[in-house]
Amino acid sequence: MAVDMEEIRNTLVKDIMRKKKIKKLKPTDSVATAIRWLSSHELSMLPVMDGGNYLGEVFEEDLLKIVIDPRDMSTQQIVMEPLLGMSFFPKSVKDVMRKHNAFLSPDDTLRSASKKMYMAKAGVLPVMENGKLAGLLFADDIISQLIR
Repeated sequence: MAVDMEEIRNTLVKDIMRKKKIKKLKPTDSVATAIRWLSSHELSMLPVMDGGNYLGEVFEEDLLKIVIDPRDMSTQQIVMEPLLGMSFFPKSVKDVMRKHNAFLSPDDTLRSASKKMYMAKAGVLPVMENGKLAGLLFADDIISQLIR
């Protein structure tokens, strides 16, 4: 069966975005908490919210940067498992989060969403509606449309 690329490109974000039980971090949460949640939910990004206000995101790769010893940038394998037991991790989520810079609208097409993801160099973007987090769209949500 041939894939109708035009149909996929014109599919709306709201039709495939993830919106159920989105785990959210608070800016005061510890980095260890962020690591636990990312790991246990098999996600690469979690939104950071202060009440109903969207502040930014914590990405898996940002957490890896704090684990790498800058004196040893040749590290080939980074194991985060030892960090999970730390209750004294020195940084909070607000210290490692990215400030929001790219959003999607539920009415964006996948063509537009793909371009925004590519330009933001992000595999996931928040979907905002009326200033509130409505969902998340992951690159694999878009890719899965190619094999449906």
